[in-house]
Amino acid sequence: MSITLILSNLAPVFLGLASISAFSWFVDALMPDTYRPSKSEEDSSEEAAPEIGWRRGLVRLVGLLGIPFGIMCLASLVSILFNQPHPFGDLLTLILLGWAAIGLFLTPFSKISWAALLGLAAGIGAAILVALYVPDFILAYVSLKWLLIIAFILVGVFVFALFRWAESLLQLICGIFGSRPLLLLLAFAGFAQAIALPLVYTLYAGAGGGILYFFLH
Repeated sequence: MSITLILSNLAPVFLGLASISAFSWFVDALMPDTYRPSKSEEDSSEEAAPEIGWRRGLVRLVGLLGIPFGIMCLASLVSILFNQPHPFGDLLTLILLGWAAIGLFLTPFSKISWAALLGLAAGIGAAILVALYVPDFILAYVSLKWLLIIAFILVGVFVFALFRWAESLLQLICGIFGSRPLLLLLAFAGFAQAIALPLVYTLYAGAGGGILYFFLH
């Protein structure tokens, strides 16, 4: 059995785990902050410091596990597409897997300025190439220092501008799919589909479709 087929068959498991993490993100937003009281009640200058209790820490830990769960959902989605027809390859399952991948995996990473990092890396790479391969006759007229600065700025700014629009688009998409109300919807719909997929497959002799097949047939 190939690895892609294994990942395809595990789609309900990945979707169920991702749904639990999505629900924990929603619960974490509703939990109030707890505060550590000051050492001396008479010392009014010392403000109470916020701290995370063990319950909220556990909820956040489950939420952080959503990142690898999102990766698993993405891998399962791609595997199902490569193994069509597949009993778990219905449209609803594919949408929920893609939603989990975007909402749980890509959303945390969308907060990083990838355009700036890529621009910085490209600028440094360009400066290194100039330092290694610039012809000697050019160095007779222009200082190597200025060549390195020009290469770093030109290439870095170009790469930053090139990827900035893609970064903005990614942040917009992740802001929609990773919003708390939609994550709550994903939690319920994904968990229900994760249960329905193997149930329908067992009861209806290898049929797929999960919730939709169960209610429409």
